[in-house]
Amino acid sequence: MKLFPQVCLAFFYLLFFYSNTNAQNILPDTDKKDSAIEKKSFFKINANYLSNAIYSGRKDSSVVPYLRSSVGYFNKSGLYIDAGASLLVSPNDSKRIDLVTLEAGYSFHITQKLEASITASKFFYTDQSYAVASELKAITGAELGYDAGLVAINAGAELLFSTNTDIFTNVKLSHYFEMGPDKKKWSVSPSIEMNAGTQYYNQAYYQNRKFSFATTSGNAGNGTSSISHKKGHASSGSNSGVIKSLVFADKNKFALLDYEISVPVMYETEKWGLYATPTVAIPVNAANYEVDGQLQKETLTNSFFIEMGVFVKLYAHHKKV
Repeated sequence: MKLFPQVCLAFFYLLFFYSNTNAQNILPDTDKKDSAIEKKSFFKINANYLSNAIYSGRKDSSVVPYLRSSVGYFNKSGLYIDAGASLLVSPNDSKRIDLVTLEAGYSFHITQKLEASITASKFFYTDQSYAVASELKAITGAELGYDAGLVAINAGAELLFSTNTDIFTNVKLSHYFEMGPDKKKWSVSPSIEMNAGTQYYNQAYYQNRKFSFATTSGNAGNGTSSISHKKGHASSGSNSGVIKSLVFADKNKFALLDYEISVPVMYETEKWGLYATPTVAIPVNAANYEVDGQLQKETLTNSFFIEMGVFVKLYAHHKKV
């Protein structure tokens, strides 16, 4: 595991060395800069399938697959706003809207090779949700992307709001390949990403969604009764029954959380597109916590998940004067 970052970097540098293409920006929902193509404002309708809701390599004991849909408006200035809903489609649970999201942001070029984005997202999870990120209320962050020629480098920082505020950072290395004209093209951008941060959101998931508590008074680490709210898996308790206390020791420890290797593939025309993003997440630095005074360690396993979908762009046509 200690050699993993070096092996991945060596692989990507070899890949880029033998490529004749140029690295492109990888900021979300921004088009490749091309002076020959006029940028236009558009509405975007998107539908996709996510095989498992995994967050920084962490996942629930049950698979959390979603069918997701969203609609957004993307202004040619770089401003955008987007709203979406996620339908839980687990065969072991009833179908329900598990999550509603609102997102707004602004992406822009600082120089020809340096760009930036600012985003803010609001989350509305149901009380029944058992996704690891289900105690998150909102996220705000900023990202810089630099085209270094052989590789595109993106670095970001986020504030995550749950029962407390987490600080997250990430670094991504990627390379962009494309085939075909701009109005009908295939693209693929293999990437390696590292995520690091604190874990108050994970503590909140453990105490409010994963376990149930006998009482809320006088219990270290337990500020909310999972039984009264019937959140997530909490109503069924832990393996040893209803517990009295949970102390999540690493909640405020800033640490590397996971490595992610993904290969986004897209076919895009001027008005619609298809895409798929297979991802392997390799979590590290398992958290330590105490259940009724007994020290335990978070169970971490590597995960493969995929997101695939289709989108349609609707442009606002202006009459020429």
